[in-house]
Amino acid sequence: MTEEPQRRRRFSGGLTAAGTGFRSRYRESAARGGQLVRRLWWVPGWALAAVTLAPALLAVAWLVPGTWLLIAGRLLPLPMTIIFVPLAVALFYFTMRRLPASWPRLGQAGGKTAGQRPDVPAAALLAVVAIAAGFGIWQAVFRSEQVFVAGDPGVYLQYGYWIAQHGTTQIPASPGSFGGAPGLDFATSGFLVTGSSLSPAYLPGLPLVLAAGSWLGGLGGALLMPAVIGGCALLSFGGLVTRLCGAWWAVAAELVLALCLPEIWASRTPFSEPLVQLLLFGGLCLLIDSLTVRRRGFGGFGFGSGDGLALAGLGGLALGLTVLVSIGSLGTVLPAFPVLGLLFAARRPQAAPFGAGLLVGIGTGLAAGLVLARPYLSTVAPQLRLIGLCAAGFGVATALIAPLAVPSVRTWVRRVCAVELQFKWFGGEQLILPSLGGVLTGLAVAVPVVALAGFALRPYLQTVRGQTDPAVIRQVALLQRLEHLPVDGLRQYYESSLTWVFWYLGVPTVLLACAGAVVIGRRAVLAALRVRPEQSAADAPPRSSPGSATGELPAISAEELEGEALALWALPFLIIGWSVATVLWDPSVVPWQPLASHRLVPVVLPGLLLLAVWIASRLTSRASVLGASRTAVVLVATCCVLALAIPPLVTTLNPTLAAKARVGNSSSGISKLISRVKLRGVGASATYSGSLAAAAALCAAIGQSASVLFVNQQSAQSYAPVVRDLCGQPTASLVATASSPAELKEAVSAIERTGRRPVLLGLSAASVSASGITPRQVVALQTSGDAEELTGPPGGNWPVSYSLWLATPAGG
Repeated sequence: MTEEPQRRRRFSGGLTAAGTGFRSRYRESAARGGQLVRRLWWVPGWALAAVTLAPALLAVAWLVPGTWLLIAGRLLPLPMTIIFVPLAVALFYFTMRRLPASWPRLGQAGGKTAGQRPDVPAAALLAVVAIAAGFGIWQAVFRSEQVFVAGDPGVYLQYGYWIAQHGTTQIPASPGSFGGAPGLDFATSGFLVTGSSLSPAYLPGLPLVLAAGSWLGGLGGALLMPAVIGGCALLSFGGLVTRLCGAWWAVAAELVLALCLPEIWASRTPFSEPLVQLLLFGGLCLLIDSLTVRRRGFGGFGFGSGDGLALAGLGGLALGLTVLVSIGSLGTVLPAFPVLGLLFAARRPQAAPFGAGLLVGIGTGLAAGLVLARPYLSTVAPQLRLIGLCAAGFGVATALIAPLAVPSVRTWVRRVCAVELQFKWFGGEQLILPSLGGVLTGLAVAVPVVALAGFALRPYLQTVRGQTDPAVIRQVALLQRLEHLPVDGLRQYYESSLTWVFWYLGVPTVLLACAGAVVIGRRAVLAALRVRPEQSAADAPPRSSPGSATGELPAISAEELEGEALALWALPFLIIGWSVATVLWDPSVVPWQPLASHRLVPVVLPGLLLLAVWIASRLTSRASVLGASRTAVVLVATCCVLALAIPPLVTTLNPTLAAKARVGNSSSGISKLISRVKLRGVGASATYSGSLAAAAALCAAIGQSASVLFVNQQSAQSYAPVVRDLCGQPTASLVATASSPAELKEAVSAIERTGRRPVLLGLSAASVSASGITPRQVVALQTSGDAEELTGPPGGNWPVSYSLWLATPAGG
């Protein structure tokens, strides 16, 4: 009886000792974990910087060798892989070995110093990546199959598929396959005749990426590449917002841009604008990181001895390569040259590599245009001349900045700007005129406000006309009749460009963006005019590395922190302001939506969103500084995000209520209400479905060894590139003056004499019918396309039909 209690006491004591040991080991493990977390404070920020730079680095590694191989006519999968893989590894090594973990932010709450721990939470990193990935999957599911040429996407797709199959841009016209018959035209939409071959009317940046998709998955793989590019562009944008506004605000901005209809629409079908975004935002991120990592007090962490010069060079290269994707990007990157002058004036070591990379990128784009698309450049000569005039203006501005490299000149300029002129007025009163610095500060405040007011009043003061393309004039007149508007096919509707932005971003975003431009411009002018002791970069006191065990960053003054943050904002702010002003004044695009909206995609919409998010972050930051509770700060941030997100969400999905609920009577009221909601917007519907299968059926019907003759140019515009590139058969069309039965019979006979099969294609059975020929319909596709609107955002889709008839003469 006495042994049982003793055993119980021994067992209880053992449990107590075990529990004590467990708690002790838990406390030791927690302490070691806390030390590890403090030691690895840089990981989320470094990882976010690396992930958001990766798309631009991959694009650079693919586009540079791909362009020169294409110029040489040797674009093949094996050489591209052999060059691309080691080049991408090298770029990742030289950039990822030294990246910042945090960035100085303009208007940091209460003038906080850099001695605080970086604020890039792991959750924000995961959210940024998840939104970009979800956006890409969303666009892949609702991808647009614009296989038949209905505009730029179809031409880009055919261009990419051709170079993937043949390794060259030279498309033989093959007049010999038609026996030299007179009255034939070999040009099609997007392809111009140059000698005995066809030349694409676009630059090769996007087709090179589409070629990669073609190698991986055929034409279906090429159709998926726009979704991949769109997701990567969104990721690059999230990286830029993180660097300038903060990680959680990057999540909000990325989500809003992902809901914006033009961003969605341009990422579902081959458009060049998302690739321009990817390179532009990636290049800006690289430049910002190069400026930050040199200032080691801002969280720079590296594995090697690199000092950010490689980041600056690659940033300039990425910005310059936007010209390879779109010739209009040459005007977008013009503000980089004054910023380059400022970097030289400030004796920043990043100036030389950034300038060299920028010139190499622009040179690569221009070389590709001159060698591969010279006829296309001649068609856009007026636009190039205008860009040249703007470049001359930016060159003058850069030249005026050059003397500021001398410290005495900077001091003299600041003193001149501070001088106030005084005059005696009537009655002996003293009149004091504002200083030049005060005038510049006032202009920084007034210019964004006046510009916004001017664009808002423009529709009431101006009606823009000047359309010269007959096809566009006819389409505008047709849409005007459909919308019961006064018929005037010459109208371009450019005066309503700000209204386009209101449709897709919302009025709150534009107003917040204007406020952000005012505040940033004013801060920049005040910082530039502030008189302070001159100190060269070589004389600057060294800052200790942040890689200490505690992860604390050395403190610096609030004034110096703001100066560094303004340096990061310089190029993004100038590019946004310049692009918004020029694009809204002259969009240079067709006037109907949603096609006109793709001009807003590269800079206008994300740029305004970036400014709006920054001012929203300042509002919440000021609320915190003024002593607001955490709940109040969260409420302010939530209201700002909702004001940014709701307008684009409504435009994209276009929700309406159905007359009847789609659930039973026993369902709750909320379920019935939800079931009545119908999403009719562009964001919830795919377009041109079935085109890929229809194109395959067309190729099967044509067969091999055929010379395909379109009986009119109208049918050739949409179908000839498909027959030539996908089916691999030579094509030609009868010109309007040679479309009589006699000329058609002569062309058929000429083809037969070459030993090839003549195949006639037309839009109707009657157009290809002749004596002894029984036509058959080889394309009968009923699908949907984007509804075109002149005076409102696209509300959904409308039906589109493709019909093509084939006839083979008896001799063939």
